[in-house]
Amino acid sequence: MKVAVITGCNRGAGYGILKELLANRYTVYGFNKTPLKEDLKNYHDIRCDISNMEEIQYACSQVKKVDLLVLNAGIRRFGGIGDLTLKDFSDSIDVNLKGPFYILSCLVDKLKENKGHVVFIGSHAGDYPFAKGAAYCSSKAALHVMAECFMEEVRHTGVRSTVLSLGAIKNRDHGIDEEWKIKPEEIGKAIVSLAKLPPNLLPSYINLRPTSPLELPFDGIEILQYK
Repeated sequence: MKVAVITGCNRGAGYGILKELLANRYTVYGFNKTPLKEDLKNYHDIRCDISNMEEIQYACSQVKKVDLLVLNAGIRRFGGIGDLTLKDFSDSIDVNLKGPFYILSCLVDKLKENKGHVVFIGSHAGDYPFAKGAAYCSSKAALHVMAECFMEEVRHTGVRSTVLSLGAIKNRDHGIDEEWKIKPEEIGKAIVSLAKLPPNLLPSYINLRPTSPLELPFDGIEILQYK
């Protein structure tokens, strides 16, 4: 069986990705700050804070091989630059940017050994920045740049790297019609499809949007959440 590592798969998009990988016969290791309270066959939950290098080193030591690495975990902190706390900004960089760097630095050799595939879960927020999004937008934009650097460093070893920039996702209930949004399990299906591409194809960046978003009576920055 192929082995996958996913960060932040205890809920939301990460959980949808987890279920699809298990359905496609992967053995999955989940790196979660809060453990998944569910017993799933071929799933191993490892509790760790991805912003803590020592905890990441331990978590990665539990994984003997890696065919697929999905860097999904992230936090969203919003506020104007004059109002956003230093802690919220620092936490955003620590989790959304430093965390993936720590994991890559620990697993890069295992990825090379298996000619693995890394999927960075990005966001339209990194491509379409908006007011009060300095922490989140900056961290996601920087993640994309780091992914590009990583791709150039490892592509000649057979390791593939993909940034999956996601539009509107239905990952929590807001009490309104959101069936048009991307479902977590659909993200999982997209990742499984990417992993099955011929090894000579490198899908370095994919902008994944819902096919039929709501037709809105306004435009401008307000439509970002509906892309």
